[in-house]
Amino acid sequence: MIHLGLIELMKYCFFSALLGALYLVGSTGTKKAVFKATGSSTLAALVGGCMGGVAQAFVMTPAGLVFTSLNVNKKTPGHEKDNAIVVTRRIIEQKGLLGMYVGMKPMIIRQATNWASRAGFTEIARTVFGLSKYGLLGEIGSGVIGGVGSCWNTPIETIRVTMQRDVSQGRKPKTTTEYWNGIVERDGYQGLFRGITPRGVQAIWQTCFMVVVPNLLGV
Repeated sequence: MIHLGLIELMKYCFFSALLGALYLVGSTGTKKAVFKATGSSTLAALVGGCMGGVAQAFVMTPAGLVFTSLNVNKKTPGHEKDNAIVVTRRIIEQKGLLGMYVGMKPMIIRQATNWASRAGFTEIARTVFGLSKYGLLGEIGSGVIGGVGSCWNTPIETIRVTMQRDVSQGRKPKTTTEYWNGIVERDGYQGLFRGITPRGVQAIWQTCFMVVVPNLLGV
């Protein structure tokens, strides 16, 4: 049990580091180029965050599909020996390599709006609201505002998870509009915001780590 837990922890750390690297690669150069062209730190943060999020989506789409499959099929007969490699192999055999990218469109929208909002709202809090003048606490406060503000796009994540769940269970995925209408019809508009509280907590620490820290380092 300890050994398996350690392996899972190492996988999570590697995955998190890879996503962080992709975000920084996509955002840093873009942010500097936009700031040089426009002189607007807010626009630079917004566009830089957007490009960093898009870069992440190319890894997060297949990873999200595998994680979703492992979760939804955990107690399904015939899936007792599933792991990341088994699930990946099965998806590729059934749907080809592009099958790993089912849900790419909502993932790109989700990641782009996630990080554009996190970086953009953080920069607005720093400069427009003037929180940067309060030092480290002001910078962290800006990150908290950026993280919470980014949760407006939770419906996109809800649709992405639902779409990848259907694929994991062998069902044909619907369009984004069909998922939206189905969730609203079944659960009301609040159903689109399922899980927003833990997502908000996650968004806060990710924003503080991936936006506030680079700001402090001048990246």
